[in-house]
Amino acid sequence: MGDEKNSSVGETDKKEVERLSSKYFKQRFFRGRTLLSRVVDYAALRLILLVACYLYFTTAVDNTALAMVLSIAATLAASVALEMIKSIRLERFVAREREELKNRLFLERLVRLTRKEYMELIRAYLRQQGDGFDKDALVFPVQSAAALSADDVLSACRRARERELKEAVIFSSSMPSKEAREIAAGSKEIKLSFVTPDDLVKFSRAEKLLPSEEDVDAAAAAIVLSDREKKKKRLKEPFEGGRMRRYFLVAAALFALSFFVEYSVYYRLLAAAALSLGSITWWLGTVSGEPKEV
Repeated sequence: MGDEKNSSVGETDKKEVERLSSKYFKQRFFRGRTLLSRVVDYAALRLILLVACYLYFTTAVDNTALAMVLSIAATLAASVALEMIKSIRLERFVAREREELKNRLFLERLVRLTRKEYMELIRAYLRQQGDGFDKDALVFPVQSAAALSADDVLSACRRARERELKEAVIFSSSMPSKEAREIAAGSKEIKLSFVTPDDLVKFSRAEKLLPSEEDVDAAAAAIVLSDREKKKKRLKEPFEGGRMRRYFLVAAALFALSFFVEYSVYYRLLAAAALSLGSITWWLGTVSGEPKEV
């Protein structure tokens, strides 16, 4: 019984993660537009189609009722076609976004790998390349979130000269900077080449080392939950306990100024608004039980 219950809870969590993941990709596809705005756009477009079809059919047939029926049929057919096109575009967009998110997760993990894990990845890459690399070349690993710098390239050059080698391959978990590429291109004594994060991503995709689909769903769901928390925080900011005193001070100042200006009613309305905000802040602090800063 306990195992069945845990399995049911896990399945529920998985469905919630998949729902949030789907929401994330749809938000990306619709560029952050809300459901209401999409519904309004949908209805407006269909109305425009209906009117355009009706204007066309009224010139093609003499019967107004028949023109309306044809217009409705044409609008429905166009709507089905548009929905099919949108569905295909959404499917392709989600597939592309999932791959991009998978690559991003891999690059984030790349800088968090231990030294041993990073070197194992490099060795696997070299084995996969086979004769593509000179066995006498220096393998110089750099694991950093910042761009590969000119100092890293110079360090690789010094290490190669110390070992009396003519070639160095720099494996980097970040893209080379402009200065690093310039130094590598201008190096004549030591032949320098880069294995960039893009190269490691391609290798990992071929070797099926990228994050799983479940990891992508979890990351997308985490982004949705994080955005939701940020939105809640922004909504709560105007009513934080520390703002209550400011609202009351502003209300008192506006009310006092109302006796010295010509349009006093506007100042008193603003004072009432500030007083209302201060009262709401105080009430929310009382309900939530949080300490109030007066």
